[in-house]
Amino acid sequence: MNFTRQKKRERLLPLEMAPMIDIVFQLLIFFLATAQLAEVSRAELDLPQEAGELAEVGEEAGLVVNILANGDLLIDENVFNDEQFAVMVEELVLELDSERLARLRPLIRADRSAGAGRLNRVLTLLQRSGIPAVRIATSPGGNS
Repeated sequence: MNFTRQKKRERLLPLEMAPMIDIVFQLLIFFLATAQLAEVSRAELDLPQEAGELAEVGEEAGLVVNILANGDLLIDENVFNDEQFAVMVEELVLELDSERLARLRPLIRADRSAGAGRLNRVLTLLQRSGIPAVRIATSPGGNS
C-alpha cells in the first residue's frame, strides 16, 4: 500500500468575493430606498377598522390616494383639488395601454374622520376617468 500524500489540487476558478459583496451592498441600498419611498406615499391616517380582505399575495398599489381628515387629497406629498386630481388621473389613463389599465387598482386611504361624501367624490372621479376598480385601505380589527 502506498500512503504518500496527494498533492493539493489548485482550483481552476478562483473564488472572488469582491463582486459578491458589491452585489449584496447594491441590493441593500435598493431595499432601503424602496422602503423609504413606500413610507413617503403613506400619510398618517386614522383608517376605518374593518377585517377586510385577507389576500395571500400583496398587490402593487401603483397609485395611492390619501384622503385626509379635512378632505384634502394627498398623493406623493402633493395636495390636489378635485379638478387637478381628475386631470392627473385622466393623463394616467391615457398613458396606459388597455392591458395595464385593466390591472390598475388604485389604493384609496381615507381617514375615518373624512366625510363619506368626499370618498364618494373621489370614487366618482376615478370611475369617470375609466379606472376599472379600486381598493380601499382599512385597519385590521373590525368585525368580520
